[in-house]
Amino acid sequence: MSNDSPQQPVGKPVENWTPPPRPQRMVLQGRLVRLEPLTLAAHGDDLFEAFGEDADGRNWTHRLQGPFESRAAFDAWLSQIERSEDPLYFAFVDRASGKALGNGGLMSIAPAAGSIEVGSIMYSPRLQRSPAATEAMFLLMQWAFEAGYRRYEWTCDPLNAASMAAAARLGFSFEAHFRKATVCKGRNRDKAIFACLDGDWPVLKAAFEAWLAPENFDADGNQKTRLSDLTSPVLRARAAPQTSDLTNRFGQPLGVLVENWTPPPAPERRPMAGRSCTLEPLDPQHGPALYEALSADREGRTWTYMPNGPFSDFAGYEAWLRDAAASNDPLHFAILVEGKPVGTASYLRIAPDAGSIEVGYITYSPALQRTQAATECMFLMMQWAFEAGYRRYEWKCNDLNAPSCSAALRLGFSYEGTFRQAMVVKGRNRDSAWYSITDDEWPAIRTAMQAWLDPENFDGNGRQKTSLSALTARAKAG
Repeated sequence: MSNDSPQQPVGKPVENWTPPPRPQRMVLQGRLVRLEPLTLAAHGDDLFEAFGEDADGRNWTHRLQGPFESRAAFDAWLSQIERSEDPLYFAFVDRASGKALGNGGLMSIAPAAGSIEVGSIMYSPRLQRSPAATEAMFLLMQWAFEAGYRRYEWTCDPLNAASMAAAARLGFSFEAHFRKATVCKGRNRDKAIFACLDGDWPVLKAAFEAWLAPENFDADGNQKTRLSDLTSPVLRARAAPQTSDLTNRFGQPLGVLVENWTPPPAPERRPMAGRSCTLEPLDPQHGPALYEALSADREGRTWTYMPNGPFSDFAGYEAWLRDAAASNDPLHFAILVEGKPVGTASYLRIAPDAGSIEVGYITYSPALQRTQAATECMFLMMQWAFEAGYRRYEWKCNDLNAPSCSAALRLGFSYEGTFRQAMVVKGRNRDSAWYSITDDEWPAIRTAMQAWLDPENFDGNGRQKTSLSALTARAKAG
């Protein structure tokens, strides 16, 4: 399975790429604020007092936790996040008073991809809308880019207008809107994704330094130049505001209630059988037949956008397959047609608590490509996920991989956005396109796929009468 340059578009090389280090429990010192590794002993009293100034708890509306009914509950939460490595939490200590007035962290830490996220940000009323609050964000961003990260993310509930506006003010560009991303406090929560890239950082650094400079504020502390005016040159896109007819007593918009929500089970190592194919949990015994089937792609174009392969010999493929067969996430399956393994696919990013799961690592041999079995195996995996209770089913691919992007749309997925500089694969930049199907779309998509797979949809020569893309397009339009 050698690669003889099959003329597929690829990302630009990432010169001299070395994955950056993971963030440590370090102190980041600014002029107005100091970021310290968060601990209950050092910061518990300050934070409980500072957060208590939000007497009605409105600041916790869009957080996954809180407000807390007692000091004991607050301390239990703080003790838990103190031990976390990802997210890695910091206390935001006001240098003038020496008091911890907020916290936040670095999370989704992926050095190999060069990607990291800032989040779980909680400002007390005293810290909100202050230069110190902005400096805290600057210090974390500065550490990430100077450590060598290529992508710095911000995610939030799209109904959280304050967080959406803050992302744009800080120089983050909107990239995607994930529908039914999770369930938060019994309600649906979509997710908006923003990012800054390393190429943005020189301009952003100069913008933050100019805004934070003492001369940018008058004697009463009023800013002379807004940060949003300084960061606007790097913005690629702004998110459209989202609204909701549901609000709480503060007038804050809320997601719909998810009635009787119970997280679904994780997928198990069980076969899934259809009319034209069967999926079996991947096993090293599938190796020789899979290698033979995949070797029919002599150019190696199957592997261009995969993180692994092509493999020059069976020993290399067998080593990968043994590791893949032992993995739980991704959970790999072999695709069998007439009893013979001809491809693989997997479930990954399995998040039962969020009700979200992804299909990926799809590798079809030439014998499987563009066949009814190729579509039916995708239907079987999709069907299991929704019948198990998942609310969101994802597809992610290199945005230069036109066949994969087209396949997602053909199968009924909706495009949600593209993550710039999402990772480095085989020494090249990869932007990732994201697609999804949600549980309320599934009945119509299922009907469309069943209609396409029906033997009556094919003539005597095996040619389709109605295309699947036409059927799923109608389903989504309906």
